[in-house]
Amino acid sequence: MFVPKLNASGQYQVYLAGQWRDSAATELLPNLVPAHKSRVLGYVAESTKAEVDEAMLAAEAAFPIWRGISGNVKTKIFLQLAQIVSARFDDFQQTMAREMGKTLYDCKLDLDEAIGVLECVAPQGLSLKGETYQKNIDGLVMESRLEPRGVAAIITPFNFPAAIPLAQIVAALVTGNTVVWKPSHLVPESSQAIAAALDEAFGWAKDTLGVTVPPGTFNLVSGDVSTGQAVISHPAVKCLSFTGSKPVGDAVDSAASALGKRVMKEVGGINIFYVHAEADIFRAAKNFVYGKTITGGQRCTSIQEVLCDSAIYEEFIAAVLKESQGIVFGDGSSAALAEADAAPGRYSLPPLVSAEQQARVLSLIKTSVNQGAVIRHQIAVPDALVDEGYYVPFTLVEGVGDDNVFYATEVFGPVGILTRVKNVAEAIRIINAKIGIVACIDSRNKDISEHFIQSVLRTRVDDGRHGTGAFWATRFGGDRGAGSGNPALDENMVMGYVLWKTIYRAYTPYVEA
Repeated sequence: MFVPKLNASGQYQVYLAGQWRDSAATELLPNLVPAHKSRVLGYVAESTKAEVDEAMLAAEAAFPIWRGISGNVKTKIFLQLAQIVSARFDDFQQTMAREMGKTLYDCKLDLDEAIGVLECVAPQGLSLKGETYQKNIDGLVMESRLEPRGVAAIITPFNFPAAIPLAQIVAALVTGNTVVWKPSHLVPESSQAIAAALDEAFGWAKDTLGVTVPPGTFNLVSGDVSTGQAVISHPAVKCLSFTGSKPVGDAVDSAASALGKRVMKEVGGINIFYVHAEADIFRAAKNFVYGKTITGGQRCTSIQEVLCDSAIYEEFIAAVLKESQGIVFGDGSSAALAEADAAPGRYSLPPLVSAEQQARVLSLIKTSVNQGAVIRHQIAVPDALVDEGYYVPFTLVEGVGDDNVFYATEVFGPVGILTRVKNVAEAIRIINAKIGIVACIDSRNKDISEHFIQSVLRTRVDDGRHGTGAFWATRFGGDRGAGSGNPALDENMVMGYVLWKTIYRAYTPYVEA
């Protein structure tokens, strides 16, 4: 069982140059249990600039050695990492549910995805290929190679504490880069568990393969804004991956790009579900309620707005209200939510991750109503839970105009926006005017569905589904402001961590005497 690495004062350690270390930071952030907010698990250090510098120097020093280790060895190390995570599955699951707040079932999905991505990305150590151009010009051979960029900075969010970090870290490492990772300060124990698994995989490489992974190949720093800024701006960083909110992601992209760094960002936006006049209304209602409750609505793929044809609008709303009667609030680790996840017609609704996130969502609801929106339906948090954790009522809002805060602000909570539309043409126009990753449709008319799929400007489209979640064997990643267009959770994601180098090699053509 993984035991979090804390010092005598309850402060989480960092992992620098192959060693667990106490941080010298004096600014500490409490790690609170979302379902039981009075319970403190430990304190997260806001890593100092000196610690970030040390991590970067270690990563720079390790880079030429690590990149020289064969792709075959790298692949074996990260396939072993997948086995380590699989062996500790239950431990990871419990740790994630406790400190992030989502359900055990949701954590299982996260870990299944993490292991799948590892098994998909790890072989890239062997399969990256260059190109050779022969006999185009006499006396000249041209070739292109894929090479690592150097030190990769990776900044990851709280909502998928396993899949997103493991995917990005391994994509960077397997292609020969070294890594400095700053995870969300809201999931330090999950992050330490990942770092410990990597450390074990590196130890396995030494014991089993006779290969020493150089200290500094992977480093973990901790903290929030100031640590993130120190990482982003550091001159050692050659490429950067950011996953998080759109406002922060855009700021990171702008700052890092101005410094000449390769930036990959995965953010989000307004994901929209269109319910056509010929929809399976029962299925659409179930998919919408599921998509708004899983992870408490804290996914970049969570549906925020429903566009429903006027002809069936009230019938659809009635179906949603009926389905929402199956919502169960509670601790993500509880038996009650495990039962809800397993039962048809039941939907688990865990707390949000933090007091700040709870206050933000409640404030957005209040502001939206003050700006003219109307709460059509709301399920209150049970009295016993109101003061216990960071719960938010399941809320459906109507009357959101283009001057309303909900029109273009991602909620990241269990709040849905309900909008009437005339037809599919109006739905497509609204979707294409907003930034987001996902668009969904429910229609029995497959000609309408195909027209919708071809017309919406989104990188992920679901037909008859809820839109949330991603399968690692398919392409996934936002574009058009919802991301940088770089694949985020599949084997192609490694391309963000490499660059093409083209070589022109002159020779004198041989002529027989």
